[in-house]
Amino acid sequence: MKKFLVIIIVLVLLGFLGQAYESASCRDRVERLKLTGAEAVKEYEKCKSF
Repeated sequence: MKKFLVIIIVLVLLGFLGQAYESASCRDRVERLKLTGAEAVKEYEKCKSF
């Protein structure tokens, strides 16, 4: 039972790390393209949805 619980916790942590990496990479993309304002928000959302 403990192994099952450890596996679940590891999967949850990997999910959080994946989301953090995705946000950081999309933010870097927007910065690299030097977008501002509405264009930046639009590109960020497009990146996140991909």
